[in-house]
Amino acid sequence: MLRIAKRPTQDGTFTVYVDAKAVAWGLTNSAADDLIDKLMRAPDAADAML
Repeated sequence: MLRIAKRPTQDGTFTVYVDAKAVAWGLTNSAADDLIDKLMRAPDAADAML
């Protein structure tokens, strides 16, 4: 099972991590949540980002 996380940055945006690797950065809170939702529904897409 992949670990997907969202962490805030100093500039007020968010970075999304898949297994501790940054896969998307500079996202708004809602964009990060949408990406996480899509990655959780399609784990193969998250694997491809690694």
